[in-house]
Amino acid sequence: MTTFRFFILVFSLFLLACGPKEDSLEGRFIIYSKQVEDNPDNPEGYYELGKVYIEQKEYQAALKQFNKATRLKKDYGEAYREKGIALFYLRRFLDSEKAILKSFKLNPAQPNIATDLGSIYLANGSFNKAFRYLKVAQNRENNLHIVFNNLGVAYAKTGESKEALKIWKQALQINPGIPETYINMGVVYEKIGDKKKALTAYQKALNLDESNAMAYFNLGVIYAKEKNFQKAVKEWETALNFETRDENILNSLAWVYEKIGRKKEALVMLEKSIKLSPYASKTYFSSGRIKYDLGDSDGAIKSFKKAVLLDPVFGDAYYRMGLAFDSQNQSYNAISSLLIAEIIYHKTMKMKLFANVQAKLKSLFDKHKTERKKFSAIQLPEILKGYDINQRQNQIRTSKEK
Repeated sequence: MTTFRFFILVFSLFLLACGPKEDSLEGRFIIYSKQVEDNPDNPEGYYELGKVYIEQKEYQAALKQFNKATRLKKDYGEAYREKGIALFYLRRFLDSEKAILKSFKLNPAQPNIATDLGSIYLANGSFNKAFRYLKVAQNRENNLHIVFNNLGVAYAKTGESKEALKIWKQALQINPGIPETYINMGVVYEKIGDKKKALTAYQKALNLDESNAMAYFNLGVIYAKEKNFQKAVKEWETALNFETRDENILNSLAWVYEKIGRKKEALVMLEKSIKLSPYASKTYFSSGRIKYDLGDSDGAIKSFKKAVLLDPVFGDAYYRMGLAFDSQNQSYNAISSLLIAEIIYHKTMKMKLFANVQAKLKSLFDKHKTERKKFSAIQLPEILKGYDINQRQNQIRTSKEK
């Protein structure tokens, strides 16, 4: 099972900006949409409309507005900053860093900019830079509950769980109403084996925000690890109700649906996930595997082909594709796929899988009264060309003898 639990980085602007709270989102959307329609050369209108989209979690639409604002006003530091936040939530971390750095250079005195920059570096894995900017933020900015939340994430990601928990408790003393901080604490409590405190932390997050998808998701992870699949389903389905476009929730639901025999529903989740992330080879592989189990070998082969196109050394996808071809009595394609899987397993030292595929190949050679040398011309992925299993076996044997 692959599940994903995230530490949540809280962006100061995401929480503190987005226009006057007394106005509804719908009202502000109408106002700023009319504003850019009436005055298309006014960058402030696009900026304000982009902030509305961010609050609605429509990050691609927000990015489009901020791009328009910065094209009209090249030194629009605030718009570059919001653009960076939109890019962050689109998981374009390097582009996000560039945008927020530009904002910082244009106006280093912006409130809370050091917090956001430190958080971007944290997301990029640049921990030294993250600590540096978050420490600056700790001394000069007025959003200390957010600074401490993100600083705690930095400590947690560098293996300092106790320090992370200490910092998060400080964040909650300043502002006890941050559900993200409770979720982060839950992740660390679970990591150090304190399931009871983890459950309590997630529940506290839900007491503050009953629509928090990440809290439900992480509760589901705990239940799934305990093999309490029905409870995991309940939590992940609730999470999906609040975050319908989260591929991690979709993939986790697919996994648990398959576990409890709801394979058609699992396939629906995977297809939704693929639409959101069309370059995820493992999702295509899972889709192909379930299609094969449901008797759709044509669909399975299409999915496996997509998986190996995205990842040319995906041995399991070649192996399963070989089985699917074999079920259709396409002996040449079946053996060719398995031969590629054989090379990949050997090259990656997965010797148990290597032995399994060799046994399957032997049975197919015998079944179709053919031999290995007739497949010497099969098209190999570029990365595998020139790899000789027998030569490599001799090298390993010689090395062991020395």
